[in-house]
Amino acid sequence: MYNTSMLMLRKFVFNSSQVLRRLGINFNEREHAEVVTMLEEIRQLDGGIKFNIEHYPDGTWTAESTNVDGIITGGRDTKETNSMIKDAIFTYYQIPSQLCNDSLLKSDNEAVALTQAVYATK
Repeated sequence: MYNTSMLMLRKFVFNSSQVLRRLGINFNEREHAEVVTMLEEIRQLDGGIKFNIEHYPDGTWTAESTNVDGIITGGRDTKETNSMIKDAIFTYYQIPSQLCNDSLLKSDNEAVALTQAVYATK
């Protein structure tokens, strides 16, 4: 279990790495052994990691994996459910904060971002 100072450090490293990614720094996450192992284990699960998400009248929620023991998270606002679940998965697999790139994991109900280039003809 993390203490408060470790959680603050982990969050600082994560946020700093996100800023560096936006500036064009590539951490090559998919090449690191920890990430490769995590992705392989998730692919081997029938249908990925599944969660039971409960919403409460006061606006809080909890999400607990139904097929991987030990992945549980929650929050006060449902707007950040996907990112909190991804963080819980990264934490479970002990992925270093700088390698926690949300694009490594995809949720069923998450929008797919497509990039399209449009060029002028000659």
